[in-house]
Amino acid sequence: MNSSLLRLAHIRHSYGEQTVIDDLSLTLETGEIGCLLGPSGCGKTTVLRCIGGFEPISAGEIVLNGVNVSNASVIVPPEQRHIGMVFQDYALFPHLSVAANIDFGLYRLSKSDRKLRVNELLQVVGLSDVAKKYPHELSGGQQQRVALARALAPKPDLLLLDEPFSNLDVSLRERLSVEVRNILSDQKITAILVTHDQHEAFALADKIGVMDQGEIQQWDTAYNLYHCPVNRFVANFIGQGVFLPGKVLSSCQIEIELGVLSGKILRQGLQKSGLSSEDRNVDVLLRPEDIVHDDASPLQAVIIHKAFRGAEILYTLRLAKGGTVLSLVSSHHNHPIGEKIGIKLEVDHVVAFGQLK
Repeated sequence: MNSSLLRLAHIRHSYGEQTVIDDLSLTLETGEIGCLLGPSGCGKTTVLRCIGGFEPISAGEIVLNGVNVSNASVIVPPEQRHIGMVFQDYALFPHLSVAANIDFGLYRLSKSDRKLRVNELLQVVGLSDVAKKYPHELSGGQQQRVALARALAPKPDLLLLDEPFSNLDVSLRERLSVEVRNILSDQKITAILVTHDQHEAFALADKIGVMDQGEIQQWDTAYNLYHCPVNRFVANFIGQGVFLPGKVLSSCQIEIELGVLSGKILRQGLQKSGLSSEDRNVDVLLRPEDIVHDDASPLQAVIIHKAFRGAEILYTLRLAKGGTVLSLVSSHHNHPIGEKIGIKLEVDHVVAFGQLK
């Protein structure tokens, strides 16, 4: 049975008069991988630094393994928190070999135990053949794995990763995200990372906190963030989509320009009690996979933009009344801009927000 390894309860952090983190809470279970995801300046790295003990908090508490390590009057130093850290720039020691970098934090162990642990981690991260090389002789991906091995060497209770793949190209970033997740899972490591890249977050994390202006807007699985966003910010930040105006017909039906949507309606941001005249008008979130290309459909839309993505093409379509939607279509169906194509609705998750005043 899992137990909470990390708990942040209503923490606040300020730089002078500027509040950077405000009333933020989250819980990470033992063995879970969490992620703080958000745009630059949202406060996610500051949260990581507070967890690590590098920044104080002015309210709330941070509890690690049942111990209160930070509150308004107490801050346990980083070296006493049993936390590992992988920095954005890896921070490897250039004058030390790969093996010596990994060995650096093992000074409390005997020489033989240190050697065993270093060899074990070299195998775990797949770098046994470069143990004697120096950081400048390695690729970016290899340096990242050395930094990970060094952080894992002392067997920390919690691993913190600060934008760990930001210096790598896209294809390497995606591959290493999967590799790192497998390593952390195999080693049963509890970890929390910070990133602005949602694909990275999806590949690595069990739970993701979408942040904006110092607050977690939603702490959830990737699936729920995409299909059940709690507000417009999360809906806009996660994935792609557009809003079409709609009218609530009943508790399970909404009418939009393309037809009537039926099913369980996730009426985010609306009053749950009854249907007043004010909340009948809503904005409905439509994802690219909700709009299906169908030559036989009487519904027609004009292609106004297309983005080729290899196996698929993302079309931007203008509807008869001027609204626009996105549609993800197999790239075998290659239509020119300006052409009309048939479309139909296939919506499984009906997400509606109150219209902005």
